[in-house]
Amino acid sequence: MKQGTAIIIGAGPAGLTAALELERHTGIKPVVLEAGHEIGGLARTVVYKGNRMDIGGHRFFSKSDRVMQWWLDLMPIKAGHGSEGQLGYHGERRDVPASNSPAPVNEDLVMLVRDRKSRIYFLRRFFDYPIRPTADTLRKLGAVRTLRASASYLRSALLPRRPERTLEDFLINRFGRQLYLTFFKSYTEKIWGIPCSEISAAWGAQRIKGLSLKGVIAHFLRKTLAPRNSGGLAQKKTETSLVERFLYPKLGPGQLWEHVASLVEKGGGEVRLGVRVDRVNIDGNKVVSVEGVNEAGERTTYSGEYFFSTMPVKDLIRAIAAGVPAEVAEVSEGLM
Repeated sequence: MKQGTAIIIGAGPAGLTAALELERHTGIKPVVLEAGHEIGGLARTVVYKGNRMDIGGHRFFSKSDRVMQWWLDLMPIKAGHGSEGQLGYHGERRDVPASNSPAPVNEDLVMLVRDRKSRIYFLRRFFDYPIRPTADTLRKLGAVRTLRASASYLRSALLPRRPERTLEDFLINRFGRQLYLTFFKSYTEKIWGIPCSEISAAWGAQRIKGLSLKGVIAHFLRKTLAPRNSGGLAQKKTETSLVERFLYPKLGPGQLWEHVASLVEKGGGEVRLGVRVDRVNIDGNKVVSVEGVNEAGERTTYSGEYFFSTMPVKDLIRAIAAGVPAEVAEVSEGLM
């Protein structure tokens, strides 16, 4: 069995998964270094005045049985919460995996099966997202905006933007310029900090998949005309992004990673928060140590036999003390 120390930069899902797997399958001791003071990276859940708030609505769904079982071994599905049926995410469907884990000692340390519900706040009102052409939506938009949106969509359907290079092109072609300006433009730019005209259309195809106004209307008509009680967990023939069902930790996505961090420490590993790695020391072609600085400005060197980095590529390249080829540094500095 392999022995030694593994220095892992970042206490997000990737870093913590690596740490726990090393403990489970090797004799290697993981030391996780995290610049922030919270566990989970972008999947963390922040506690503020007793309230748990997710940085993002992370959904627990994978086509991999191994990944699903890994999660459920840590946090089994709560009894009676969707123990039968199917999960759905981004057009993929799978049965709810059976959990062979014993009942949790902590009743909060469980997964729930949840349906997606997303809404946009606009005109001091909440609109379902994706936008649905219901009587409630039309009433909230008003007659004038509805007519403008309809005319704008017809214009885009007849004269689509070609070639479709940017996310702006992608959204306008599928929803019309009026709905794009009303619901998508400012929302997307606030979330990602980049103008839609500078984001690739391929990004939209990945994030939104087959969603379009045409698909939304077709889904609405099918749902309206379908016989009652014909639905079900399978969500057959449902447009991607319109209905989704997924696993979700009871206290937010960060709960699972906080649990993983506690298991790493119980297994003899270390999770050190507030340590910002800013230097990677190399001897020949081998990493021999990294250096981190805490909030007090104290610098510590961490040596080991194995090194894992989940920090942003730009920060990693900057931290490599031996220097990197100019073309590599140029590409790295261009990353957002």
